Amino acid sequence: MKKILVLLAISALIFSCSNDKKESKIEKKSELSELKIPAGYALISKAEGDLDADGKDEKVFVYDTDSIGAYGNVREIYICKKENDKWMLWKTETGPALSSQAGMMGDIIIDKGKLYITHYVNALERIYYNHCYEYIDKDFRLVEVVVDCGRPCAKWETYIYDLKTGKISYDLAPDECDDAVIEEYVIAAHEEYTVKTKELPLMNGFTPGNQSIKLPDGSDSFYY
Repeated sequence: MKKILVLLAISALIFSCSNDKKESKIEKKSELSELKIPAGYALISKAEGDLDADGKDEKVFVYDTDSIGAYGNVREIYICKKENDKWMLWKTETGPALSSQAGMMGDIIIDKGKLYITHYVNALERIYYNHCYEYIDKDFRLVEVVVDCGRPCAKWETYIYDLKTGKISYDLAPDECDDAVIEEYVIAAHEEYTVKTKELPLMNGFTPGNQSIKLPDGSDSFYY
């Protein structure tokens, strides 16, 4: 009888360990997928660096897709991790890289764990965007924006918006030209404001220049 009980106990232990291993395998299932670039996609920019503080570099690729929208080719961002010496797809983000005719894309840079994406828009005013994204709670979110806008030989305005703290720094400066008459007289100014957001915007689905902030004193608003 004792031998039977011992055998039953051993069997139960083996079964329990087997279940633990199965659960462990399920828990460790990779969140990555095979990196497949469609034939119609064209690489326009890339960067490499550690984005999730795991001590290993990720790679970021920006592609012109073969999907045509209101402002040209829609762009997608592929964020990749290396697994078993092979680059695998980790995240796909659409929106933060403007479509091909919506604005001229500058550099993408990874610095100190953050991803920076810059754009230049030549509209009625020249506009430069620098959006900074950070990996927070398993998603990439917008944490800081720098917007430079102005008219040559007139003025330049700079907004620096820290979304984590809500702090906004504003600077106004005349744009002086050596060989041209300045269009208007501009007095340099510096102001600081606080506009807190309820939640940091997700990188996926965010479109530069589509969001506006009304300054607390009601003097102005700016798009970021």
